[in-house]
Order: sequence, then C-alpha cells, then structure tokens
Amino acid sequence: MDKRTILFVISVSMAFFVVNHFFAKQNIERQEGWQKLQQERLAEQRADLLADVAKRTASAQELSVVQLNAEPPLWGVAKGNVVMTVVVDEVLPQVSIGKDRFSLVNKEVKSGEVALYAKGTLSPVQLGFLHNIGSYDLQLVVVGGETPQVAFAQLLDGEVTLPAVERLDFDAIALVKSGEEYLPVGVYRHGERVLQRLELMPKLSSYVAKAKMPVASADRDEEYFVLENDFQQLVFSSKGAALVEINLPFRSQENTNSVVRSIEFDKKILEQSPANARFPLHSYKTPGKSPQGPFVDHSEGSSGGYYPLLRRDLFAQGKEFVLPAKHYAFNVVSQYPEVAELIYQVKAFEKNRIIFEASQPHRRITKTYTISEGATGAPYIVELDIKVEGDSRGLWLTSGIPEVELFSGRPAPIVKYRLTRNGKAEVEKVSLPKDALTVSSFNPDWLCNSNGFLGMIVDPLTQVDAGYMVHNIPGVAALSRLVEIDHESSTFKASQFPGYNALLPLNGQGGEMKFRIFAGPFAEGVLKAVDTAFADPVTGYTPDYIGSMSFHGFFSFISEPFAKFLFVVMKFCYKVSGSWAMSIVLVTVFLRLMLYPLNAWSMKSMRRMQQIAPEVAAIQAKYKKDPRKGQMEVKQLYRSRGANPLSGCFPMLIQMPFLIGMFDLLRSTFELRGVPFIPGWIDNLTAPDVLFSWNASLPVIGNEFHLLPVLLGLIMFLQQKMMSSTPKDPKLMTDQQRQQKAMTTIMPVLFAVMFYNFASGLSIYWLSSMLLGIVQQWWTNRQIAKEMPPAVEVITPQGKKRR
Repeated sequence: MDKRTILFVISVSMAFFVVNHFFAKQNIERQEGWQKLQQERLAEQRADLLADVAKRTASAQELSVVQLNAEPPLWGVAKGNVVMTVVVDEVLPQVSIGKDRFSLVNKEVKSGEVALYAKGTLSPVQLGFLHNIGSYDLQLVVVGGETPQVAFAQLLDGEVTLPAVERLDFDAIALVKSGEEYLPVGVYRHGERVLQRLELMPKLSSYVAKAKMPVASADRDEEYFVLENDFQQLVFSSKGAALVEINLPFRSQENTNSVVRSIEFDKKILEQSPANARFPLHSYKTPGKSPQGPFVDHSEGSSGGYYPLLRRDLFAQGKEFVLPAKHYAFNVVSQYPEVAELIYQVKAFEKNRIIFEASQPHRRITKTYTISEGATGAPYIVELDIKVEGDSRGLWLTSGIPEVELFSGRPAPIVKYRLTRNGKAEVEKVSLPKDALTVSSFNPDWLCNSNGFLGMIVDPLTQVDAGYMVHNIPGVAALSRLVEIDHESSTFKASQFPGYNALLPLNGQGGEMKFRIFAGPFAEGVLKAVDTAFADPVTGYTPDYIGSMSFHGFFSFISEPFAKFLFVVMKFCYKVSGSWAMSIVLVTVFLRLMLYPLNAWSMKSMRRMQQIAPEVAAIQAKYKKDPRKGQMEVKQLYRSRGANPLSGCFPMLIQMPFLIGMFDLLRSTFELRGVPFIPGWIDNLTAPDVLFSWNASLPVIGNEFHLLPVLLGLIMFLQQKMMSSTPKDPKLMTDQQRQQKAMTTIMPVLFAVMFYNFASGLSIYWLSSMLLGIVQQWWTNRQIAKEMPPAVEVITPQGKKRR
C-alpha cells in the first residue's frame, strides 16, 4: 500500500471519526435537552398536582381538628360533644380542650384503636357514606405530630392513594364530605396504607350512627321527559336528547300486551334497594300544560313494575353513580366529548312524539322520536329521525348498554349485525373486544346489542356511512343494578359485568336520516310480529329481526339444531298443556319414546354384561399368564351372549346432544324467562330454583340452596345402581368394573355440582329423563328375567359360583 492510499484511508477515518463525534455530541445534547424538558414537564405536572391537592384539601378548622394532649402531641376530630382520635402510646382517661373536660367513653380501648371522648351525654357519631365502588376524596387528620396535619387522599374502588405525600408517620382519622360538612368514615393505617372502616369495628357499633343515604342533587343540569305506551316507558334526557332509560312494563292484568315477566332480581331490588326500583329514576316531565309551565312535572316515578332494559344511574350505598352521557342510548357522539354532552331544547312534546334541537357554531342537530299509541302498531318499536345541518363528519349513533342478564350465574352479552351479500342475508356475531373494535369495510343492514334475552336493534332506513364500532365499557364505569343485590356479602361485583356499547356512523354528508329501533325482548312471537308489520310483499323485503335470536353456549354450533327441534316440540306441548314447565316434562317423555329402542338395547346389553360377569372373571383367571388369549376368549363370550362392554355409555351419549340442546334452549328462549313452576320454590325456569337463602356466601353454592340439583344427584345415583353391570361380589369384579363402580359414585356428585347453578328447567328435564329411565330399566329387567336361561355352575378361583 503506497503513501497516498495510506493518507486517504487515514483522512477518511478521521472524517468519519469527526462526523461520528459531531453527531454523537448532537445526540447527547438532544437527549440532555429532552431529559431536561421531561424534568420540567414533570415538575410542572407535580406543581399542578400539588396545587390541585391544595385546593381539594380542607383546613384543620373546617375539619374541627383539636389537640387532646400536649406531650406527646395528640390530635383528634371534634363532632358535637364527641371527640374522636386514635390511641398512639397510652390511653388518656380524660382530656381538656380549652376549659372543657372530656371523659373517655369506650373504656377498653387499646393502643392503635379508636378512642371516643365525650362531654356530658354521649351523642352517637354520625358516619359518612362510602361504597366499595367508585372514587372518593378523603381528608386524613393525622393524630400525631407537633402541628395539626391534614393530608388529602383518594379512595378508588377501595384502594387508598396519597397523591401529594410519600407516606404518613401516624395513623389518621379519615373524613369524607357529605353535603356541607365532613363526616368520619374510617382510620387510615399508615403502616399497611389501608382504610379501616369505622362501622366494621365491633367496639364502636354502639357509639356510631348509621350513615344516611344522600338524595340526588337538586341542581342537575339535565331534565327528563317521558313517552309511554303499553310496551315501553322511554325516558329522554335533555343532555344528548338521548334515552337514559328504556323501561319495559311487566305483564299484568292491566297490561296484557307486554310479554316481560318479573323475576327474582326485580323483587330483590325492590326489597333491598328501593331507591333503584323507581321508574323513572329521577323527577320527570310529561306532555301537557300546568300552572308551572308547558309540561306536567312529576317529582318521582312509580315503585317497581318495570324492567330496566338499559344500565342507568345508580344509588349504590348512598352515593349516586351517574352514567356518562356518552353511554346513553341513541346519543350522537364523536371524538370530541362535548358533542355527547350537548344540551338540547324541546321544540315539541306530544303524547307519542318529542322533538329536540341543539346548535353548535358549525352544526345544528334535530332529533325526533315517535312511538305508537297504546297497542297499535308494531310492539317495542321507536322511530328516530335525525337531521344534521352543517358539519356532520365523524358522528356516530350509540345503542346504549343493556342491563345484565345471568345465564347459569354468568352474563352473556351479544352484539350482532345483519349483512346482505349477493342478495343473501346473513346474521353474524361480533367477537366482543377487550377495548374497542372498529369496522369500516361494509354497511350492516342493522346492528343488534343484547344481553341474551333483551336488547336493542338499530336499523338505518336511509343511507349512512359504512362500518360500526363496539366499545367495551368496564363494569365499574357503567354499574349494573345487580351490584346492589346482597351487597353485604358481595355476591355480585361490578368488575364481573362489563358492558358493550355498539355504534353506527351517521351520514357524513348530513341531511335527514331515519332509523327504526327495536328495544325490547327477543321473543320469537314479538320479533315475528315486527317482521310481519314492516315486510313488503311486493319487493320481498323483511327486516329479519328474528335473526337477532341467539342459541348461545360453548357448543351452540353443534347443539343449535337440537335446541331448535326441542323448541318446536316444546311449543306443541305448550299448546296441549298450557304450561311451559309441563311442556318440558312432555318433551322428555317424547324423547324417551323416540329413543326407546336404543335405550332398551343398551339396557339389555348391560344386563347381559352383569349376568356373564362371573364367566368373564373365570376366563381372566384361567388365562392370567396369557392376557392376549384371555381377551380373545372374553370377546368371543361377548359376541355369543349379545353383550357390549360399552353399552353403559350409550344412554348417556344418546341423550347428551339433547341435554346440551335443552341447556342452550333455556339460555336463549325468552318465552321461558320468568315462568314459574312451583311458586315460592321454582319461580323461573331459566334460573336455578331457590328453596331458601342466607347472608354469607359459601364456595360453589353461594348464598342460596338449590334443591333440584341435590334431588338430581340422588336419583342419578339410584339409576346408576340399577343400570350397573358390575357383580355384587367385589372379588368377581374386573378392573374395568371396579372403575365403573367408582364412577357410579362420582358421577352423581359431579352432576349435582355441575347442575347447581344451571336453570331449573334443565334440572326438571334431566330429572324427568332419569325417572323415566328408571321405569324403563325396571321394565327391561323384568323382561330379561323371564328370558333368563337356567342357572349353570361356573368354576372360579374362589370356588363354584352359580349364574
């Protein structure tokens, strides 16, 4: 390599080094600048957080903080003639506050426990409300320290956080604002960083007053308007001109048009949480004139009598949880939150129609809702006309979030859409997202959002943009009424019930858009009536709302044909008996008759297996050293006697498709929902029977005793004993027969546990089937006994045995 080449290589290397060093320095400077900017932003955020916390932190004077002891310093909270604190070192029998002397009330208090001091007659300490769901601002009065210290804390779903401080050095009395005052609710344990509720402390139960349920605020910025017919009570909000409630009246002697029945949950809500059994939930207006204005005002709704189709506001343990307007039904929303919060003015309000209007600088929206009068027209239908003037891009129409329905103890929300491809209509089920799902590749004919039994179908009758959206709404953001049922035992937790809001886009070009909305039960008769009402025999058009019915279950793709077949037979039996419960029994009889030859063959084969068991044992003993030869001899014996070792499985295998079909049928057929069999015990064929209940929740069985599964297990055990092909003498049993005997004991227990939370109608079906099976087995045994050949002696290792 010559000098010129060497110099060139060195020069290039130096240039690369300089360039690399320059860019590396630039990168370091940029990174340092970014880190400095991030630190400044964090400092700004911290300053904003501290400023916000300072605004939300009450003063010691507002909280009535008083000093109880000078050395060591001890601080407490005064409420009337009572002072509350937490014992730090030792119990003080008396304390002085100014010129007043306070005596210890709860004498047996220890270090770390709450001490109450009173002047004169003790007045019970009024407690504030807290709930295990939702967010609360807490004021923490620290009981130790040289000066009075108040710390701000947040309680979110039971978890305490201190946004402004790392930790506290002492325990603190926690207070929550209730109206214009602060009331104590618990003790913040600084070591564990948890809140211990005062009402749960046994030693304080006789010194504190039960918290009072606060009422809804009177200064709400929403007004509510009601339209009602025989099928629906529609509650509209001025916020979003949307539906906050769709309440379906129960079927009664006064209203025979409704098909919705009351179930156990409706009764429990009325008993345990009457504030949430109001329909409408808030004060409302109806059409007509009054001295106060153009509408008739109503202070409160009726108590009970309706099923709430939508999740709505909830009074949960004294606190009002307000559903955000973006989750209302048929609200117009966009990526800008203020669109969902628009306040609309009522332009017309009649018996069966209401018109809303709202304006923004760049658009005006007019919404008209119309329902049929009384029982005229198609049931459970709402007609919605939307007119958008101005910018209509990016607007969506919500479906609302259906209330929860439980199937075998679990919710089963379903979102579907109908799509026409090449002139052929198909109904598809949407895979429910964990967060959100957006599709923009096609125009669905309609979009359905249901809880399995009831729901909404949004059907655009004019041109809208392509696609749909589905949002997963956490259960704590849209509370189900179920969380108020047996809340003391936490039977139903909000986190277990996520909801789904389905959305259709509006026409981006604006103008007038028409929607037909079905909001009601997915009952076959109802949906067929709606399809017939809107069908066009000339064009062959039908809305096909019947397609929204679902046979849901893990094996629905297999069981659906069996479920449909069973429902056809069940409807025929219902016409004969007039009772859905008896129709289940009649369906069982029908299936038993239909499958009688196969079951009879199986039973006879099992009986023959029991008869030849000693001979099988003798062959196995004879060919113990040659198992292969023994197996061939046993097979030959089976063939000669017409026995089949697998025959015991056939009755179960034959009935399994029908059992799963009945399972899915009861989970999917609205006609059976709320239908009683034996009032007071079996009140709903689609829910477990309840003989009695208690407060504490136990594993597997919860807080209710279901008798039908227990009877099912006992009868199944008896049936297994009758059908067993194993000999009574354990010494004559083969390994396979020993396993079969063990299964005879295990299977009834397994089925009883498995059926415990299943629908009572399914238990009735299986019980009826087993009882009929026992009768058939008894008859078959009699027939075989008549045909049994004379007994012969069989030599076994234990001696002579007769067959």
